[in-house]
Amino acid sequence: PMLRRFDVARQQALRLAGPHWARRLPSSAIERTLSAAGAGALPIMIFVGNHGCIQIHTGEVKRLVPMGEWFNVLDPSFNLHLRTTGLAEAWLVRKPTEDGVVTSIEGFDPEGEVVLMVFGKRKPGQPEDLGWRELAEGIAA
Repeated sequence: PMLRRFDVARQQALRLAGPHWARRLPSSAIERTLSAAGAGALPIMIFVGNHGCIQIHTGEVKRLVPMGEWFNVLDPSFNLHLRTTGLAEAWLVRKPTEDGVVTSIEGFDPEGEVVLMVFGKRKPGQPEDLGWRELAEGIAA
């Protein structure tokens, strides 16, 4: 709703938010985020969608398999096939909420559309997991 109210695209809003709230990262940050979460057995939430649907995975990612231009999660209960050449950039985003700051790593395609967003596992009413925040901040360092 805020993007529509101010008539700005998501990436433009991230640029305007300033480095405290949003910082641009190389597109490789998405692979590094998934790999670090997998290595640390850290439960995450992955949102992947388009104009017609959205898929949400909550939990750990374990079997991470890079194959050429594809980075795959091949777990029994979740599969993700991410074409890394389709990612143009990534962002570390901090969002103020009633539960405190919530951090995400977001990937965009060359047209500026969101490809996926990764958060630490949480439910409304709960603060962000500090392990996730440290992981995300480490990716952005």
